Amino acid sequence: MGGRRAAVAAALTAAVVAWAAAAAFACTNLATMTLSSAAGHPGDTITLVGTSFPVPRTGSTAATTPVVLRWRSGDGPILATVVPDRTGSISATFQVPPSEPGHAVIIGLQKRQTSNPDNPDAPPFVQDEPGTPARASFRVLAPGEMAPPLRIPGGLAATTGEGTTALIVLMVLFGAVALSLFAGGVIAFLYQMRARQAVAQPWPSREW
Repeated sequence: MGGRRAAVAAALTAAVVAWAAAAAFACTNLATMTLSSAAGHPGDTITLVGTSFPVPRTGSTAATTPVVLRWRSGDGPILATVVPDRTGSISATFQVPPSEPGHAVIIGLQKRQTSNPDNPDAPPFVQDEPGTPARASFRVLAPGEMAPPLRIPGGLAATTGEGTTALIVLMVLFGAVALSLFAGGVIAFLYQMRARQAVAQPWPSREW
């Protein structure tokens, strides 16, 4: 019996620890990165924008951990180093390094040195900030290969030239319909109010 109880207690403890870890992970905002272009040739200039990188809380005197952008792997060439602003956002511009055609990954590392509270004399160790590293996919194009056209979400075409005129016409039509519906609603409301007032008035008495 004692062995079974110990096994059950150990299983429950492991389940509680796993649940707490999962809850902590779910509450952590994951850092994300977006590229101005998902494909390009070596030497092309790319702009990267990132969000949700951890920053110290308001009023804290701790320094913000910089984000190191690396090419292909966690120890690959450094593309840029940037410090997040107070909202956890970053922006950096870099050139695509010399690379063979194919898919690559850009990794945003944010590591900080942490001391062991149980052993203050021990040297600090390095660990990732919560929600990092962040990753962004990129494809290195072959010589002479053209980048794919930019796709606008929802299948909307670029509004230039005739497209802009058509969009303006549609907006005017929608505005006219909205105004007509509003006017109809006001007229119906006034008609109902007058009908209620007529019903509420008493009939004049007649003396026979």
